[in-house]
Amino acid sequence: MNSLKFLHFSDLHLDAPFSSLGDVLKVREQRRKDLYDVFDGIINLAKREAVDLILISGDLYEHYYSKNTSIHYINRKFEEIPGIKVFIVPGNHDPNAQNSYYNNFEWSKNVYILSKDRPQVYIEDLNTCVYGAGFSSFYENDGVLEGIGSVDKQRINIMLFHGTVDMNFKENRYNPISSKELATYGMDYVALGHFHNRFEKIVDDIPMYNPGSPEPLGFDEEGEHGVYIGRIVYVSEKEKKLEVRFERISKRQYRTLEIKSDCFFSDEQIADMIISRFEGQEKDNSLVNAVLRGYTGQGYRINAKNVEGILKDRFFYLAIKDETVPLYDYEELIQDPGLMGLFVRKMFSMIDNAKNEKEKYLLMKSLQYGVEALEQGKVEVL
Repeated sequence: MNSLKFLHFSDLHLDAPFSSLGDVLKVREQRRKDLYDVFDGIINLAKREAVDLILISGDLYEHYYSKNTSIHYINRKFEEIPGIKVFIVPGNHDPNAQNSYYNNFEWSKNVYILSKDRPQVYIEDLNTCVYGAGFSSFYENDGVLEGIGSVDKQRINIMLFHGTVDMNFKENRYNPISSKELATYGMDYVALGHFHNRFEKIVDDIPMYNPGSPEPLGFDEEGEHGVYIGRIVYVSEKEKKLEVRFERISKRQYRTLEIKSDCFFSDEQIADMIISRFEGQEKDNSLVNAVLRGYTGQGYRINAKNVEGILKDRFFYLAIKDETVPLYDYEELIQDPGLMGLFVRKMFSMIDNAKNEKEKYLLMKSLQYGVEALEQGKVEVL
């Protein structure tokens, strides 16, 4: 009875530009450093856990941003673990293209790049076959796993796959496949990649695991992020036991907060409301997007930059999105016999017929600015 132990991660995106964080250069540079710190942590975890294999299901680095020095660094870390075999399937951000580092770099002897030209590797001492065929370009209109054929059930069989699973896109160029189709290959473990949030699927008794990005990369990636540690024990051709656990490894967390009030009256009040949402929770390592909704008192206009300045030392990164409207007495204004009443009535008619919430919000803001212009003869936009 033989067994193997593995660490599975995906979508690290080393050298990602973090352009969504705007022009805060110091923050973007630190976030890129965070990714390397997490990569170091993964290698150290693999050592501590004494795994046999590291499975990387695509998007290890960014093709357009990574330099030769980056690849040398990655490879040196792999050289530190000569007793652990590293399997990589290229993703859509690090495809096995003609000019890629996967093709034009001498990787450590324990690193195996799985591609159309090398779709499988058999490890005799572990009685294990690892399969995979990742991206050879930035887009894959069709599945790339064709031709793998049937597997030998007397071995432990693992597949690495980077692509969209069970997505109903009409034009899907990211290696589309269904979980039922993946199940037909009869693998003992399917190491998925591409989706940045974690999920697990068991289809026809075939276990499919997607660890998500080990370090979150945006505000649509909230929650815990990390890697899988697994063990497969070969009992017989018909029985292989799998144990998998999730190990958190991320440095920071993204959080989107909805801050609502019937009357915002000062920037300091808003800062206090944001802080109160983190009572007893970690703040220093948080990237926060605070969305303000509700009403502002007459004569007060939120200064988002000032709020961010008040809280600059409380969070790693903070962005304020102002979706508030002034607290005007529109019921009174709508009765006005002059131009003001005509404008307000016309705007409310358009708001009532808005197609969606975004259009309704924009019309409410237009109403706000219009009333302000009619009352004060000018509009101040911060």
